[in-house]
Amino acid sequence: MTWSSIREFLQIPKELTGKSVGIAIVDSSFPNHPDIATNIHRNTYIVNFETDPYPTLMTSGDGPWSRGLHGLWTAAAAAGSGQLSQGRYAGAAPEADLYLLQTGPFNLLEEIESKFVAVLSWLSVNWRKYNIRGVVLTVVSSRETGLLPWQADPIRTLCEQLANDGLLVVAASGNTKELTCSGPASSPSILSVGGVIVPDDAEIHHAESYHGCRGMTFENNWIPGILAPAENVVLPMPFQSPEERQNHFTAPYDNLPENYARTEGTSCAGPIILGCAACIWQAHPHWTANQVKYAIQSSSVLSNKWDDLDAGLVNVMAAVSMTPADNAINTPYYNWCNWKNKVKSERLAAMKGQNEEDIVSAILSFCGEKIPREITVLMRALLVHQSDKIRTAAITVLAVHSDKILSSDLQGLFHDDSSYVRMAALFALNHCPEMWKEFTIEVIRLFTDHDLNIRYCAIELAAKIKEQCFIGPLISGLYDDAFNERVSTFGARCSALEAITGLTFKPMPEWREGQCWYSDRSTQARLHIAQEWESRFKGLLR
Repeated sequence: MTWSSIREFLQIPKELTGKSVGIAIVDSSFPNHPDIATNIHRNTYIVNFETDPYPTLMTSGDGPWSRGLHGLWTAAAAAGSGQLSQGRYAGAAPEADLYLLQTGPFNLLEEIESKFVAVLSWLSVNWRKYNIRGVVLTVVSSRETGLLPWQADPIRTLCEQLANDGLLVVAASGNTKELTCSGPASSPSILSVGGVIVPDDAEIHHAESYHGCRGMTFENNWIPGILAPAENVVLPMPFQSPEERQNHFTAPYDNLPENYARTEGTSCAGPIILGCAACIWQAHPHWTANQVKYAIQSSSVLSNKWDDLDAGLVNVMAAVSMTPADNAINTPYYNWCNWKNKVKSERLAAMKGQNEEDIVSAILSFCGEKIPREITVLMRALLVHQSDKIRTAAITVLAVHSDKILSSDLQGLFHDDSSYVRMAALFALNHCPEMWKEFTIEVIRLFTDHDLNIRYCAIELAAKIKEQCFIGPLISGLYDDAFNERVSTFGARCSALEAITGLTFKPMPEWREGQCWYSDRSTQARLHIAQEWESRFKGLLR
């Protein structure tokens, strides 16, 4: 079977290629594959943060391109030239100038955050210098799943700062339908991207929704904000042998050029949106990032085929015909800085007031600051306020100052009716390792919380605590998660069990590149892994 290209499916006008528009892709590594590194109609620069983060013109090589595949796919989806397919399978903006921001490998989860902070800090200084109009983030780094204020996360804080400065920030929303968000896409000024499944006939009205993250954030921002192709996306796939191609989940059955194959994920959809933005900027170079974002969202195509995602599919042709929106808006970052610049007495007075929005803003203005005793006392009193947003903001700010939190503060919060508050309590406990043993029973109880975001984050915390008493409760939920396709929660349970026991079980049938996480084969493999854990520790489950 022959599949449509990104540009064909989205019906991007031939004359709009992103020419002379600079866009940035962040990933751990990028190979010098011709589809992203051949400088014929544009320039590609590599910025290596393992050495000297200075843009260097990239030159293509002869392969084997066996590393940095995720980086290859993200860059190719945004602006691949399609050179090895004679231009047939190009990305959304094949003539946009590419800045490939290479972080280096992520050996530990904590490294993702520190390396992304370094990249975003570089962008804040250099995006104007190199005329970079937008950046896309696809690698997951999240302290939670979108239920906490953006000020709780240094990556989201930097994203808000960049958006306030005028850079378009795009982020993949995540690939599992049980979570609100995966990564920084929950930040209110970020253009969060979900996806649709490209049908075999390439007809937009036949596309269906992709199994991505969705839900409401703390700031009442719906995820995703826009949709792009996220499954059956044809991208470069540099197979290392005929056997590897034959073992791919879809390649043996498709009539595609050699070393191309279908892949999936919002890691494709996010870069496609950035490429579409480059095409719009080519037509309207003086539009601001906010105007491009508004045009993309306002002109998007709605359909009952993907109404569960409550977002529209990008339509470049319609977006370039839009009237630009009024650019005079106060961003969340601007408002936050405005509150931080108020004197402490004014912020204290607001915290004692009756306006919920002002109270929350005043509380969050203390993020990143030393908190005076008077403020600490008031914040602790606000932990029992009738507003769940106020309770959430108070414990979130106190969490960063673990010496300000008492175990008695957390006890009631773990039983709060609000998912926001329970997530904030987990966030606070994460910062208080001296309390971990005391709260193991509470953490176990949250393994079965009705909100799957809470379950997921409680299980992730269990992987850090590594108490033996977690083994039985973690295993007892594996089969249910596998059977009901709770992909993220199942994966978190396995990771926690591996961290605690040192054991690991291989999936049967084995994983194949290109395989959908929600396919029958994937469900079968998860059920097998659940059975292996239950058999190994059956004595704990009686």
